[in-house]
Parts: sequence; structure tokens; C-alpha cells
Amino acid sequence: MLATDFLKKVTKNFDDPWYRFSRIFSALENLSPIITTNSNWLDLGCNQGQFVNLLIDKYDVKVTGVDDWNENLSSDFHWRYCQRDLEAEFNIDDKFDFISALEVIEHITDTDKFISECWNHLNPGGYFVLSTPNINNLRNRVLVPLGKYPNSMEYRNVIHHVRLYNVPCLKSHLMEYGFNIKLVWGVSLLPQRYLKYSLFRMISENLAILFPQLCGNIILICQK
Repeated sequence: MLATDFLKKVTKNFDDPWYRFSRIFSALENLSPIITTNSNWLDLGCNQGQFVNLLIDKYDVKVTGVDDWNENLSSDFHWRYCQRDLEAEFNIDDKFDFISALEVIEHITDTDKFISECWNHLNPGGYFVLSTPNINNLRNRVLVPLGKYPNSMEYRNVIHHVRLYNVPCLKSHLMEYGFNIKLVWGVSLLPQRYLKYSLFRMISENLAILFPQLCGNIILICQK
């Protein structure tokens, strides 16, 4: 997908992963210049390559995508795909300058093993980029004291959220493995239905930078 097509899609619909991708790019560029041409990037939980294709188009990086789809589906990809169970060892020979795990860690049962695998597959000085739901978001702070079930949690295996973090817990868990926290943002603070209005979007994004602990989803970038 070309960058212009990406911008059109973000502008058209804010209630999907495309808007989150745009916020992740903004967060990465806030730490600029950390991405260079031909950087080696591993995207965990790549699905069919939505984020991968944006990375290649925007930064001209070398990307490996990992998911549990059948490898035969990757015949037309212009990036390397590896079929892996993210609950197990990654078993990828390369080490990477960047690893992204967008809306992945909340699906992982053994988060210690997952974080350790990410650490082991990063080059020294490499960056780990995550996004994940925030259990202490503003909505849950209202719902739970009223006896309501927390948003983003599930009592049935619907979308398989088995772990939920808040900002301090995610930061401390990553720091236990030696990661240096470089940035923590929220994706948006205001409900996404308001993001089609440029003024509300600007307010929401600025508040999400100041108060990530209140946002529905958080973005964290850390360095090995």
C-alpha cells in the first residue's frame, strides 16, 4: 500500500488498525532518526502483512513477518514470512534492529518467554515496539467501580486475550529483561468516533501523549 493510500484509509476510518499504525509511525518518528534504510525488522503477529507493507513503503526496510498462517499463503509476498507459534521459541536465525508486536502480547500465555525471545532476537541497541490494550483505561476506571465487567477482558475465548497490562506493569516487566523504556504513548484518549474531526483528533492525540495510562491502547518503544 502506498503512503498516500494509507493516509486516505486513516482519514476515512479511525476505528480500525490503520489509525493505530499511524500513531505508531508518529511515535517512531518522535524518536527520529532511529530507522535507516535496510534496517532489519521482525514483525510478530504480522497477519497478512498490513503493517509490514507500510513499513517497506515508508522506510524501505528489510522485513520478516511471523504468524501461524500456512507458509503457502506467502508465495506472493515481497517480504520473508515464517510460520511460527509465538508461544514457543521463534527459531529464526537472524537478529533484528527492530521487533514489533502490535496487539500480540495480550494473547500470550507465557509473557516471560515471549519477552525473552524478543530480547534474544534483537541486535544490541535494537528497538522493541509494542501496542496492547490498557486494563486501567479511563473507561474501565468508570465501569469497574460500578460493578461492570472490564473492557478488553473476556471470560470466554472470543479474541483470546489472556493477559492485560497497565502502563507501570508493562514498563516494569520489560525493564526486568534489561530494556530501556524510550517512549510510552496512548493511541487515543477520546472515543474513536470523534477522531474524524481534526480538532478533536489533535486534542485526543496530545492528551494520549500526556496521559497514556488513561487510554484504551498503549504504545511502548524500548531499546536493548
